[in-house]
Amino acid sequence: MLKSELILPRLKKRGKKIEPLALPADYHYLGIANELIQLVKAYVGQSRGELADALRIYEGDSLDYRIIRGLANVLESRCIFGNDLPMHPVELRTALFKLGPVMIKNDLLTATTRIQAVTETAAHFGLTTEQVEQTLFADLLEERILLGSGEIMTPMDLIARYNLEVARGLLYWAREVDIIVRDGYKDLFKYIKLFKLMHTVYPIPQHGYNIILHGPISPFVKSTIRYGLQFAKFFPALLLGKTWRMDASVQPPGTDSSLHYSLDDSTSLHSHFKASGLFDSQLEADFAADFEAKYGGTKRKWILAREDELIVVGDTVMIPDFSLTHCKDGRRALIEIIGFWHPQYLQRKLKKIRQAKRSNLILLLYESANVAEGVFEEISAGEVLTFSKKPVLKDVLAAVEKCAVVPK
Repeated sequence: MLKSELILPRLKKRGKKIEPLALPADYHYLGIANELIQLVKAYVGQSRGELADALRIYEGDSLDYRIIRGLANVLESRCIFGNDLPMHPVELRTALFKLGPVMIKNDLLTATTRIQAVTETAAHFGLTTEQVEQTLFADLLEERILLGSGEIMTPMDLIARYNLEVARGLLYWAREVDIIVRDGYKDLFKYIKLFKLMHTVYPIPQHGYNIILHGPISPFVKSTIRYGLQFAKFFPALLLGKTWRMDASVQPPGTDSSLHYSLDDSTSLHSHFKASGLFDSQLEADFAADFEAKYGGTKRKWILAREDELIVVGDTVMIPDFSLTHCKDGRRALIEIIGFWHPQYLQRKLKKIRQAKRSNLILLLYESANVAEGVFEEISAGEVLTFSKKPVLKDVLAAVEKCAVVPK
C-alpha cells in the first residue's frame, strides 16, 4: 500500500469532485518502470538496505521522485526478503556481548579485541567468523536478503498496478462508499467479510444490489488508520465484477469538506485479486450440466442461473447456489446444495437458513452430510430434498413448481 505522501500528489480536484491521475504508459514512464524492474532484479542476493541505497541513487534529484518512489514501493511489496541463518541473531548477540567490552586493538583497559571475541563465539557455536558477522544483525529489516523479486512483471504491469494503488489509496479517506452491483456477489462479499468492513445491503428493482460501505472517517468507525488500510485493500474486489458503479464521499488531508469520487465498470483499472471459479464443487457443476442437458434448449421452461440473488441475514448475506426462473410468469425458486462439510460450516449454514425464512428456498441435502436427521427440515421454511449420489432433477422441478414465487 502506498503512503499518503505518494498518493496525494496524484489526485486531481475539480470543484466538488476528485479523481486519481492515471500515470500514462508512455515512452518516458515505461522506461523508468523498466529500469526499476531491472534494478530490483540485479539486487537479488543482496540486503534490503543495499537495495534502498541503490533506489535512492537512481532517484537522485529527479522531478519525478514521488512517482519513482511509488513504482519502487509497488515492486518492493512483491519482493521476498529473508535470511537462511545458522542460529537466531538475538542468541548470538547475547553470547558475543558477554565477552565485552572489546576494542579493535588491545590496550591497558581491555584484554579482548573484537576479532578475538568473534573468533571465540564462532568456535563455541561451530560457526565460521563470516557466519557470525552475517548473522549478528540479520534480524534487522535492512539486513534481510532479497531472495526474489516476485512474479514476472512487465513495465506495463508495473504502471497498471501503480495506478491501482493510487486509486484505492484515495479510499483511505472515505466517509461512505455507495456501490451498485449486478453480478459477482460471491467474490465481493468474500472480501467484504475478509476485510471486516461495515456495510448495509439493499435490493434494487432493476436486478442487483445497493451496498453501502461505511468508510474509515465514518462516525461509526473508531480504529480509523487500521480500518482505512483494510478498506483500501478491499477495492480490487470490486473490479472483479462485470457491472458495477461506485460513488464515494472522501475527504483527503488538506480539504475542507467531502468530495465526490466516482468510478464504474468502464475503468481501465484491473484487479490483481483472483476471481472464484464458476462452481464451488463438482457436485454443483454436475447439477448445472445435467439440468441444461435434460431441460435446456427448445424445451426450456425454467432458466437456471448461478448465484444471482442475495438473502440478507443479520449482519451478513446468504448466496444460494442457483436460481430457477420461469420463462413465462417470472416465478423464482432458489436452490442450495449442501454436501459433506465440517461441523462449523454446517452450523453457520443452519443459522443462515433459519434467519432467511424463505419459502422458495429449496435445500438439496447430501444424505451423508454430517448432520442429524431432520435438522434442516425443522428449520427450513422451504422444501428439503435428500439425495445419495446426485439430486433427482424430476423431484427438484416438482419442488420448484410447488414453492416458486413471483418476486415482489
